[in-house]
Amino acid sequence: MYSLAAAVLVFAGVASAHSFTLHNNCPYNVPVFVDSWPGSITYTGPQPGTLGPGEYYGLSIPSGWNSRICHNADGGNCWGADSMTEFNMDAGGLAYYDISNIEAFSIAQQIAPAGGGCQTVTCTSANCPCSQAYPPGDESGCGDDAPVKACSDQDFTITYCP
Repeated sequence: MYSLAAAVLVFAGVASAHSFTLHNNCPYNVPVFVDSWPGSITYTGPQPGTLGPGEYYGLSIPSGWNSRICHNADGGNCWGADSMTEFNMDAGGLAYYDISNIEAFSIAQQIAPAGGGCQTVTCTSANCPCSQAYPPGDESGCGDDAPVKACSDQDFTITYCP
């Protein structure tokens, strides 16, 4: 009986996590950091560190995580980092996501939901349209938070230099 209960708990823990795949499609190394907002569910897995050209890295993101994955983290967090992706997992049954260049544009990136039917967002320059990313210096997202997308699929691939 105990082993069945333990197996159910392990399965429940696995089912509540989300699979993220990081892919460096750049011809150079890309430093990546997974952050945790204060008061949010904390990401406790290993940090991806620097991804070499062509390298893939898998993450298990906990249910309820509300934070970001950034390029060029400063001092072990994303405060003041350049380009980043932002997520709010399991908010009302949806995952909300966006690309933010508010601090600065530093790398082209793409967020692709794993399943069909959800919008892929791509930003390849500091001049990305608001439908794809928060522009440098604009926390409003062009006045209406247009960069934020929502999806019922909660597994994602983030590609650098798509």
